[in-house]
Amino acid sequence: MTAPDGHTHADFAECALPYAEFTVDARTRDLRLDASRLESLLESARILGSSLDLHEQLNHLMRTVMGRLLVTRALIALRDGEGWRAAAVRGFKEISEDDPVEPERLAALGLTLQIPIGEGARQAGFLALPPPRRPGWPDDQSEREFLEALLSLASATIENALAHEEIVEANRELAQKIHELNTLVELARAFSATIDPEEVARILMLTLSGRWTVRRHALVAWPPGQPPLKLARNVSDPDLERWRALAEGAAEPLRDGEFLLVPLRSGETTVGVVALGPPATGNEYTAEDVEFCSALVAQASVALDNAWRFQDTLYRRQMERELELASAIQRDLFPKQLPEVPGLELAAANRQARLVGGDYYDVLGDPQRPLLCVADVAGKGISASLLMATIQATLRALLVFPLELTELVNRANALLCGSMPGNRYATLFTARYDARSGTLEYVNAAQCQAILARAGGRVELLDATGLPIGMFPGIQYESQPLALGPGDVLVVYSDGVTDAQAPGGEEFGLERLLDCVRRL
Repeated sequence: MTAPDGHTHADFAECALPYAEFTVDARTRDLRLDASRLESLLESARILGSSLDLHEQLNHLMRTVMGRLLVTRALIALRDGEGWRAAAVRGFKEISEDDPVEPERLAALGLTLQIPIGEGARQAGFLALPPPRRPGWPDDQSEREFLEALLSLASATIENALAHEEIVEANRELAQKIHELNTLVELARAFSATIDPEEVARILMLTLSGRWTVRRHALVAWPPGQPPLKLARNVSDPDLERWRALAEGAAEPLRDGEFLLVPLRSGETTVGVVALGPPATGNEYTAEDVEFCSALVAQASVALDNAWRFQDTLYRRQMERELELASAIQRDLFPKQLPEVPGLELAAANRQARLVGGDYYDVLGDPQRPLLCVADVAGKGISASLLMATIQATLRALLVFPLELTELVNRANALLCGSMPGNRYATLFTARYDARSGTLEYVNAAQCQAILARAGGRVELLDATGLPIGMFPGIQYESQPLALGPGDVLVVYSDGVTDAQAPGGEEFGLERLLDCVRRL
């Protein structure tokens, strides 16, 4: 067959074949290249969209770009406030991940190709590369478009990953706060279950050391009016003394080398300190750690304060019970009923300033020759009451011997000097009355002046005849005789009567007492 131009079909085919082959190959190559880019873009979209892990996304992005552009160095920077930070780095020693970076510095390091990740206000970061080694790169507009499309796609997934990281961090912080709140609640329950300060301190230190895995720690407290408290592990006494000196007067946490010191406060006063060594993890205490630790210590401070006050209350109640018992015992030491002495009408009363005291009266011996006693031990309270019982026992023991009044007082003084403390003594007025003769002999060992009101109205004061008993061994006491007539009144008293004060502070005094005696 002949063609319109005079050639045969065989000749056309042979002639046309080279042109056809060239045209089909170029188009196929472009189509294949576009298909490859599209396939790579879709694969990247699948990988980037399937993960919310920022590092995984950045690593994929770096591998894809570095492989396509045949470069060995690359850096991805993400927005950090008003600046940029390195989020992924390959092939650099000068820059590490999380370092702040500036585009100008990267350009100086050879990363002259800097492509934004995202556009405008939504720009999440940028990719910095050295000049690519990919053949034909300067004129390969399709590869540039592919790279821009890949980074635009990555911008959205990176924003999602960053948002996910923020949510995860917020959830972590929320979980941490919930855990800390639960710890505070459990600690409050544990504190409320005990009234022992040492147990409160032990619970606190177990909680703190377990929370931060601390192997060296201590709690030292020096509350006023309470025994000191010390719990220490792997620390020395000099360390404890230094921490006490540092913490006294401090209200906020402070540092001593690797130790964190948190003061224990009672009101506005520092009464102790908690010392925590470095965590076994090697991490430093963060501001959040210090805040949480301070909250735990503050809660323990309240629990310790309550425990100390409760101990005070228990101690006071115990003391009150003991004082009530001592008061009952002391009341039993006074004569329940005064004996009937021929020729005398006896009356006595005692009212202590406290539950117990050192005032004493008694009528001892034979009613025909009774021994009348009024004594006053220096001081007040339990110690004075014990010495008062000693004086009573001494006098009663000496009565078994037929002793004159002065000899009885001399021996009593000698015995009491051996049993009474050096700063203690007692005043004593003792008298022996003879019912048959109506005479009285007395020794006034520095007791208040006894008052003798005669029936005719005259008043006499019986001065001291010697020093207090129980102070100076070996001294000799003198006695004075006294004749009592019908209607005479003898009043022997302690200084608690004359020293008694009105609400305004005015003392009752001797003159008022004399007026009272005159009216008898």
